[in-house]
Amino acid sequence: MRSILLLGGLTIPAAVLCAAPALAQRAQDNVTTQSGDAFGRSVGNEKSGLYTSDDVRGFNPVDAGNVRIEGLYFDQVDKVSTRLIDGNTIRVGAATLRYPFPAPTGLVDYSLTQPRDRTSYSLQFDTGSTAAIGPGGSVEFKQPLDGERWGVSGGVGYRNWHRPEGGVGLIRTFGATVAFRPAPDTEVLLFGGDFLYRSDEAHPALFLAGSGGPPKLKRGEDLSQSWTGRDSDTWLWGGIAKVPLSGKWRLEVGLFDTRRTYHHIYADIATGVLPDGSASGHRIVADAGTSDASLSGEVRLVREWHTDTASQRLIASLRGRHRTKLFGGSRIFQFGPTDLNVPQVLPEPVYVIGPKNHDTVNQLTLGLSYSLVTGGGLTLDGSIAQSRYRKAVDFSDPALGDLRTRDDPTTWSLDLAQRIAPSVTVYAGIAHGQEEALIAPDIAVNRSEAPPAIHTRQVEAGVKLGLTAHLTLIAGAFQITKPYYNLDAGLRYRQLGTLRNRGIELSLTGQVVPGLTVVGGTLLLDPRISGEVVDAGQLGPRPVGQIRRRSVLNIDWRPDAGQSPWSFDLALESLSGRTGNALNTLSAPARTTFNLGARYRLHLGKSTFLLRPLLINVTNNYGWNVSTSGAWSYTQPRAFSMQVIADF
Repeated sequence: MRSILLLGGLTIPAAVLCAAPALAQRAQDNVTTQSGDAFGRSVGNEKSGLYTSDDVRGFNPVDAGNVRIEGLYFDQVDKVSTRLIDGNTIRVGAATLRYPFPAPTGLVDYSLTQPRDRTSYSLQFDTGSTAAIGPGGSVEFKQPLDGERWGVSGGVGYRNWHRPEGGVGLIRTFGATVAFRPAPDTEVLLFGGDFLYRSDEAHPALFLAGSGGPPKLKRGEDLSQSWTGRDSDTWLWGGIAKVPLSGKWRLEVGLFDTRRTYHHIYADIATGVLPDGSASGHRIVADAGTSDASLSGEVRLVREWHTDTASQRLIASLRGRHRTKLFGGSRIFQFGPTDLNVPQVLPEPVYVIGPKNHDTVNQLTLGLSYSLVTGGGLTLDGSIAQSRYRKAVDFSDPALGDLRTRDDPTTWSLDLAQRIAPSVTVYAGIAHGQEEALIAPDIAVNRSEAPPAIHTRQVEAGVKLGLTAHLTLIAGAFQITKPYYNLDAGLRYRQLGTLRNRGIELSLTGQVVPGLTVVGGTLLLDPRISGEVVDAGQLGPRPVGQIRRRSVLNIDWRPDAGQSPWSFDLALESLSGRTGNALNTLSAPARTTFNLGARYRLHLGKSTFLLRPLLINVTNNYGWNVSTSGAWSYTQPRAFSMQVIADF
């Protein structure tokens, strides 16, 4: 379940361009009281806001390549070890003001776990989190050395993820960061870690027949095959340096090397699924030896200067990436009709993975960003960038022609904000960008193939109202257009038209009285496809998997004006129906779920202990998710977790 928090002033100083630094110890983590706006935030295991790192305004910013670490460009390929990251912030709408080089569809900005001026050791054990139920735990440390000049942070973690679909996935994480700060305005960070999956057998993805709707399967019934486990690693190594130069210039450098390797992975697909749970087809796709690796980074020269009437900043940036991918060679096994109401035991086939295709992307971008904040309440942000994009796909099958793509786009953005009253600010912006399209899904005949980069456009405007000193309303409207890729009638993943997402975002966030934080937000979305396939009736005008409304409400109450050792929280999420198939003849029903939780804090000497019980999906609502490829999966049933944290 999600929650949201208060947005700070629109004229954001340069010092807070990145996500707010996390607190030193895990017992103090509380995403409801630490979030900065309604657009999305994660702290530790908790997430908040209207958006997540894989869903912003109906799009996936990670797959689009719109990711930053400590504000610097990072080409993410998959999960980042939670031992390296304290959390992330979704930067969209008003949250992009004074943030250099914003992107259409928003940015995900990660904050690193770093050693600061205080030693801390945290032990954590829990039966799950809001995202997964099952025993888990971690050991984390933050250890300054030689005063504040040196420091080391990191840890190890595990989770035996009891999946909502039945079965167990094993997750292991570890990582460490070394920090060197010889002066207050200088820092060098070196870090590395791994996010490891084992087991996690493939559960059938349901592709429905006609418009009869999904079957009501027994949740938690394990329908996977014991031989379809996932075995993968995602490594991330990197370094960041921020140092002052002569003439009031500052140098900021980030270099990131990340790689995901699927040693073994399977996709389980049930097609022609009827409301009684029968399926006309059942196939399993086996793959191994696939990889996705990227070397990316950014170099910036930053110059800031201030007068009595204005503050200005100029950034010259060079960012780039070299990404290589091995895909293809998978084997498909057909098992015929099946019954999803009962587990089926299928024999493991003998197979050999075929040769791989090679996908290589090289991109270099040179950009300038300028920001102005005046004493009269005007904020002006502008950026322009020139890219050199080259993509090559070499197919192992000589009958397929190799793909070569060249693009040299000019991307730009312009944002304006004006304070028109002491507590009223209006803003507007426009951005033209380039990003990666999503790869072909498992059911596609060209599975895992990645289309060329696409061009995107976004316009938006909104207002921020300070209703009281501690309560803020943000209302914004946006429109995003980009090419629409999905499956055609032959299950080939290709461009089918143009997608336009038009929407309204509302956020009411703040502290009503000391100790009581209330956060509410709503997204009203109008996604629409246009093109020849829609005009011909081969495709409906609504994209598969999209909702029309998402609403969230969070309440965090800590008695005694915020001084009690107890606090209580409620998190509610309400979703409209979700488009269920390409012809728009089927929709997943609307649903509303809520969680109830509490925290109890106990201090013994210099140590802090936290007990956090949490009841998830209190009413045991049975709902459905639909992916952009049309695969249906049911939602998590009611579950209880207990988290125990000890900070020393």
